Amino acid sequence: MKQLLCFVSMLLIPPASAYNLHPYIAHKTITYRCENLLVMVAFEPAEAHLLINHFSYVLHLTRPSTGSVYVGDILSFRDQGENATLIYRNDRQLHCSRLSDHPDA
Repeated sequence: MKQLLCFVSMLLIPPASAYNLHPYIAHKTITYRCENLLVMVAFEPAEAHLLINHFSYVLHLTRPSTGSVYVGDILSFRDQGENATLIYRNDRQLHCSRLSDHPDA
């Protein structure tokens, strides 16, 4: 009985990747490689939703002189088209390159 309950509960819990497929999040996600991390980004008009190692972050758009900068409590993401920078606590910077676009399924 415990095994059946465990199996059913695993089926009912959605995977973290389902976050990006939610219709209110975005129609398209973009994957970046930031050194050894894969970062999935879904852009909205004033926000960026980042998925890193099954953790999701919502960053808000600011207007710099070049590119777009999305800022949150502990992360910032500077988008410059094919390249980007992921900034952790204004201290550590990871340079990112765009891998692909994923249309919503």
